[in-house]
Amino acid sequence: MSIDKNTLKDKILGVFYGVAIGDAMGMPTTFMSREQIKGKFGKVTDFLEAPMEGSVHSRLVRGEYTDDTELTYMVADSIISRGHIDPEDMANRLVKWADDNDILNTTLIGPSTRGAIHNLKSGMSYRETGKNGTTNGCAMKISPVGIYDAFSEDEKTVKDVINACLCTHNTALAISGAAAITFAVKNAISDGKNPGNVFDASLKGADLGARLMGNSGDSIVRRIQEAANIANASNDFDLFLDSLYNFILKPQWALTEDSVPAAISVFLRARGNFRESILMACNLGADSDTIGGMVGAMAGSYAGFRKIPGEWIKTIDDSAGRDIMELGGKFLDAMQL
Repeated sequence: MSIDKNTLKDKILGVFYGVAIGDAMGMPTTFMSREQIKGKFGKVTDFLEAPMEGSVHSRLVRGEYTDDTELTYMVADSIISRGHIDPEDMANRLVKWADDNDILNTTLIGPSTRGAIHNLKSGMSYRETGKNGTTNGCAMKISPVGIYDAFSEDEKTVKDVINACLCTHNTALAISGAAAITFAVKNAISDGKNPGNVFDASLKGADLGARLMGNSGDSIVRRIQEAANIANASNDFDLFLDSLYNFILKPQWALTEDSVPAAISVFLRARGNFRESILMACNLGADSDTIGGMVGAMAGSYAGFRKIPGEWIKTIDDSAGRDIMELGGKFLDAMQL
């Protein structure tokens, strides 16, 4: 297959910046309701300062991304280092990241990742530590696998998703959600013809992920389809987001079956437009930093880096703890195309 490496790098950077932008812009509205967002901000149109004490993100600053992006970059770093999806390396990097940032003494991580880190540090095998992980912490960090496997067979891609999430989210539900995002990114990079194809790919990933985990009953295909129906039902910004918020089962939780379908619905409603996708995600509320990060991965891989607003890129570059452009270049080299 002949691949234009400049186009591919544009899409890789679209993912890495997209995740960070969606995460950082959704960070201040995380776990807020639609009414709270409208009452406090009207409509969010740019990066905001983090909320005051009492929020999980109260110590962050404007434009700063959360663990969602940091763990996405950790997955990318592992792939660059190992040249494949290595579950043991992922586990070792997770523990080092947690220790280096004193993560267990913060409110930044979800319950599945927190439990896995505790168990890894106690000596439990990485093959066992993710067996109770059903939340969205797998889907939020998985987009590098969608890039790396953009031209791979589908079953290999699902196996790579499983290995990337093994130490934290080794359940059919979590893998179904993570595979949905992975296949969406994969299609946006390898095909990228229209948002409908990206949506269809997400359904394929959700179904195959649950089936290869041996529990098709935990597939989130139906939830994705229901969320897509909401995207197709209204052209009004507020009516769409109100309906999508009401679709979410537990807005104060980090459920895979809520956040993944919501992110895909937002991407569909925006027709893959990067700016519109991000603004919808951060005005939705619920787990909006994670939803924003997943939306950013899909819209970034679909639209590419060159379609991302320059002022948003600058904000992320000013606050990021690393050189994202360099990360994108290293990841392209690691693909060995």
